[in-house]
Amino acid sequence: MEDNNNESKDKNPMEDKKESLNNNTIEKENSWKPDIEMKKARNKHLRKESFSNIFLLVCIMGVSLGILLEIINVVKRNQRYTEDNCFEKPKYWVYSARSNVESRTGLLKHLHLVLDRIGFEKSTNNSNWDLLWSHDYPFSVLRDTVLNLKPHQRVNKFPGSGFLTNKVDLATSNSKYIPKAFRLPKSKEDFLKYAEENRNSLFVIKDNQHRGVYLKNVSDIDISSNDIFVQEYVQNPYLVDGHKFDIGVYVVITSVDPLRAYWYKGDVLFRYCPAKYHPFDPNNLDKYVIRDDYMPTWEVPSLAHPHSSLGHGMKDSFDIYVRSKGVDPAPMWEEIQRAIAEAIVMKARFIVDATKRYPTRDSFFEMMRFDLMLDEDLKVYLLEANMSPNLSSEKFRPNQLLYEQILYNLFSLTGISRKPNVNGANFSDPTAASNMVSAQKNIAVFGDQCSTECREDCERIELCKLCKQCLSKSMRTALLRAHSEFLHRGDFRRLIPPPMEKVEDMNLVPQTIPKEMSPADRLQHLWYQGKCNQDITWCT
Repeated sequence: MEDNNNESKDKNPMEDKKESLNNNTIEKENSWKPDIEMKKARNKHLRKESFSNIFLLVCIMGVSLGILLEIINVVKRNQRYTEDNCFEKPKYWVYSARSNVESRTGLLKHLHLVLDRIGFEKSTNNSNWDLLWSHDYPFSVLRDTVLNLKPHQRVNKFPGSGFLTNKVDLATSNSKYIPKAFRLPKSKEDFLKYAEENRNSLFVIKDNQHRGVYLKNVSDIDISSNDIFVQEYVQNPYLVDGHKFDIGVYVVITSVDPLRAYWYKGDVLFRYCPAKYHPFDPNNLDKYVIRDDYMPTWEVPSLAHPHSSLGHGMKDSFDIYVRSKGVDPAPMWEEIQRAIAEAIVMKARFIVDATKRYPTRDSFFEMMRFDLMLDEDLKVYLLEANMSPNLSSEKFRPNQLLYEQILYNLFSLTGISRKPNVNGANFSDPTAASNMVSAQKNIAVFGDQCSTECREDCERIELCKLCKQCLSKSMRTALLRAHSEFLHRGDFRRLIPPPMEKVEDMNLVPQTIPKEMSPADRLQHLWYQGKCNQDITWCT
């Protein structure tokens, strides 16, 4: 006991304090250990969460980037679609010495309306235009423009077409359909001889611009006058309710070598003299001269009902009247087609020669109006061809439908209104757009001959040149265009080459083709015969 007490007593207070501190330190060290472990665990969990968050953020950013890229692609596609369909509309411009052709309410009002409806944008010569519509002959004033046409650019006139539309040149042509005419004073001797042989003839005096028309006896004509021509007058015209009239047929030439032309059968323009023909008075021009103030179909008593009440066109209304007189008008219309075709064929070689100065003939097309008249037996007479026929309905509002339908069908026939989008999804193959309209299989003819006698010899017979292995590049292009025109002709019907019938013996066909035809015209005629043999709808 004593020893223990003494041991206790002998302990130093400082030692007690030190021991107490050591104990506290040990306790604290022991208490920190779980805190450290908790922090390590917490930090480990935080690191896991941090990695998860980073991964999630990366995923979100990836998805967002994908969405953004898709949005950009959609915008680009829409932008390209917008450019192709809005900002890159096909463009046209008009030219004339007359200022009002630019106006949408002027001379070419219906041209502007139709082109706007089919998606064209009015522009100028300074743009990358697609169509030039010239009211005047453009090959002098716009020489630099037409000599440097781009492949996609089209012009509504043919070089050299003046040989057909010039009044004197056409009137003095040798044709059974054209009343005899003489240029004065150049042909005065021939004129006097003809007048002597035809003493009962009367002659109409015209100037070269057809601005003055006067009916006179031979004795009253000054044969020494310059810049005039005289033409025999048809004295017994066919009359409707006592009124003389002329017939305006709209014709389109789409190619000259080979030659292709179409006439518009949808309707024709009938113009009636405002005064009745009898009793005849040569001093009253309203009795026999068609002028701007002519009488329209709907004011002719016998035609007003079928035209205005029944809704027929001018051509059909006239046909109804003729049939009511016990006469079939069909042969007369066939004769009209032959008269127009003959005139075009006579002048085509001059147009072909004129187009040789230009890079390509495929850039041109032309619409004309041929004016004709009938005698009392429905015999056809061709009077003139108008280079830029009137397309204004300012004086006669109902003519709006005629003009706009003609223009709509014209732009379809010539391909103006059906320009394919070669920059679409298949832009790497630009020929695909044109092939979907007309391709090699569409122009293939005479398969039996091409696979036998023409297989090794392209010169064996003439039609061998139409076989694929023998077909020239230029003729192939011409036939593809001819096929496309057939598909899109609307109310136009082929005038040249003429209508034909199916022929079983092809050896007989070359004998029916006029020898004066050019090689290209002969080959095209054979091709149409081949198409006619395949499908009768191609015969006319």
